[in-house]
Amino acid sequence: MSSEKPEEKNPEESPPKVDLPIGEEKEKLAENSDVLDGVATVDQKEEAAETRINSKKDSDELTKRLQKLALERQKASTGDRLKVIQSDTSSHLSSVKTFDELNLPKHLLDAVYAMGFDRPSAIQEEALPRILADPMRNLIGQAQAGSGKSAAFTLGMLYRIVVDSPATTQALCVTPTRELAIQIVDKAVKPLAANMKGLKICLAIANTFIDRGKTVDAHLVVGTPGKVSDFLKRKNLNPRTIKVFVLDEADHMVEEGGHRANSLVIRKVMPPTCQSLFFSATFPPEVVQFAEKMVEKPDKILIEDGPEFLVVDNIRQLWVDTRNYEGGKIEFLADIYSLMSIGQSIVFVGTVVQADKVYNTLTSSGYTCSVLHSKVGPENRDTTMEAFRNGESNVLITTNVLARGVDVDNVGLVINYDVPIDKDGNPDHETYLHRIGRTGRFGRKGTAINLISDEKSIGILAAIEKFYSPAKEMIKQVEADPETLADHIQI
Repeated sequence: MSSEKPEEKNPEESPPKVDLPIGEEKEKLAENSDVLDGVATVDQKEEAAETRINSKKDSDELTKRLQKLALERQKASTGDRLKVIQSDTSSHLSSVKTFDELNLPKHLLDAVYAMGFDRPSAIQEEALPRILADPMRNLIGQAQAGSGKSAAFTLGMLYRIVVDSPATTQALCVTPTRELAIQIVDKAVKPLAANMKGLKICLAIANTFIDRGKTVDAHLVVGTPGKVSDFLKRKNLNPRTIKVFVLDEADHMVEEGGHRANSLVIRKVMPPTCQSLFFSATFPPEVVQFAEKMVEKPDKILIEDGPEFLVVDNIRQLWVDTRNYEGGKIEFLADIYSLMSIGQSIVFVGTVVQADKVYNTLTSSGYTCSVLHSKVGPENRDTTMEAFRNGESNVLITTNVLARGVDVDNVGLVINYDVPIDKDGNPDHETYLHRIGRTGRFGRKGTAINLISDEKSIGILAAIEKFYSPAKEMIKQVEADPETLADHIQI
């Protein structure tokens, strides 16, 4: 990235509203979801409601098709770069090319195909034979965002569960946020367990209360580290019956400054025979080394060619120097939304205070948006997230609480209002990758825009670019003019 100052334009000029191209598939869907203007009759309202339902069905089918295409494309580009390190070198386990080779029970195999998966992705080819092996094997797995990691470890949990009554907890998945926990249950566990009659699932997240000493009535528990730790302390969760323990976004769960303390407590009480599965898109070497101390003799599946291969190429990355823009970056952000029809987008900020400030500024200027961070109450967080997933809210302002793992299919734009830094103020490479990965899901095109307001932020962004793309420009500078910016955004 270069730091040349672009030609300035008169800030008093008011360019016309720009409608961005969103692709033929989205245009077809948009034709079925027009908003009726003026006074609608009962028939019109019913027709509009039916249209929205049909549009949602079309969108779901489009997502399945795009997911299939994206996994195939990603498999072709990343399969050879996955390095498999077996703890037992005498093992003859090999990768698979079809789900039928895994000898899955019929109820799971049928569910896999019902979800639209025809063939395993690159990570699934290597991971699933090890996850399903007998005797059980521990695994540390890494792959790009959207590669099918969640489906892989979910299949592993469901494969080991015997649906009994009363329910004994046999699988535990711990993940950093409530939004990610809910997503794993709704988007992975429930579809893959569709044919497992009697299966009971518990979400161990804030506002889930069980009387002290009363055991969770669930075969599978998915939750956040704080609540799972609380369940263990209150004797709500019996670890002795757990067969599979999953850490999702494992690098963040075991790194210093993350959830290491709770993760260690949880892992320590797991039975010696319990299988441990650690997954993430990013795994710095020092985190892998620490994870290996938590897991006995793990197999490892890692991307071996360097961090540059972690960045997906369907996301266009831009940066804008707003220091000379009248009103600064908050006004530039407001002008982006006033001048462009973008669809759904996520704005990442550095702190809770900053999130509220941006939210209040935009809403007071008449823009419709929502805010989500750690200080928002659990019920409001769920309502906000559901509204955003359903398209009722198009702009979501948030902190790093949503940086990891959360998938919303139609997010076309991510804006880094504040470039990501760690607790010491250093460039946070992993968080940057996770943030921009909220767009460009399942092979769709997406754009990530970084707003710069000081020299330090330029240095931080330059360091992030050098980390992921040392040999060529990855983040392109665009003039601080919303109309010009519109020409560079791909959605």
